[in-house]
Amino acid sequence: MSKFRALLKYELIWNLRKRKFQALLMIIVLIQIITFIIPAVLSYTTGQAIQEDPYKAISSPPGIFIFLFAIAVGMNSISEEFEHGRAHILFSKPVSRTLIYLAKIIAALIILTIAYLILNVIGLVLSYLIYGPQEYIIFSPILLLGILIATLIYLSIVFFLGAVSKSSIIAALGSFGILIGLGIMVGILGTFGGYAWIADYVPSGGQNGVIIGTFPPISLSTGTDNLGTILSYVAINPEAQVNVTYVVGIDITEIPPIIQYESQMISIMDITIRALMVTLAYTLPLLLISWFIFRRTEIKE
Repeated sequence: MSKFRALLKYELIWNLRKRKFQALLMIIVLIQIITFIIPAVLSYTTGQAIQEDPYKAISSPPGIFIFLFAIAVGMNSISEEFEHGRAHILFSKPVSRTLIYLAKIIAALIILTIAYLILNVIGLVLSYLIYGPQEYIIFSPILLLGILIATLIYLSIVFFLGAVSKSSIIAALGSFGILIGLGIMVGILGTFGGYAWIADYVPSGGQNGVIIGTFPPISLSTGTDNLGTILSYVAINPEAQVNVTYVVGIDITEIPPIIQYESQMISIMDITIRALMVTLAYTLPLLLISWFIFRRTEIKE
């Protein structure tokens, strides 16, 4: 445990001092504040009151924020040890590579928790000031847990690319390429092939849905990016039903072409289980492969 604590301290200090992480955190915090302030400014200038929303504080950050945090924390975790020659020193210590790898994962999760706590506190305060009392603030820990689980998919992708390439640039750009590629694939297959459901089985925001029986209607995305909000709503009402809208095709005989939709009623519990299983299906194999590669890597001069 003393060796693990020393490794964990090393990883935490090294990662928290990264300028790219600090800059990204400041940018995302600024965007978070702006997205709350803009409706308030519009309300003041137009004279229209903002409708109260007791659910506002349990909203997950956009998927791109989650992805960027995973990049900032994970892109240097493995690859930079080799790029800057620190692997020679680190691997010469009387600690196993498994312990080193585990310390990197735990440190990344701690740093992400700190970042999400900051965003969550800002969101809670601004939600209360702009959208009125937040009745479900007690579910904030569940929200935070869901966001961390959602981030694990992207973090595992970054770790995998870093372990394979030993390059932080490839880890970052490769992750962006995968994200963009998945987005294009989902868009094409969904719109032109009628396979919109595939978005629920890849890292993404998933489909758009509406929770039945709430007023005002509550929108809910069904993908892994939204796990924080999904888990929060499950805690509020595990029996809730969600009316999910799928794109099933496009009619190109019309001008302009008409996108065709189909609705399905799905329980929020089924949505939750599916999102968690998809997260595990991606995260565990990628982390295990990364760990295996990290253990077997030979250091070359």
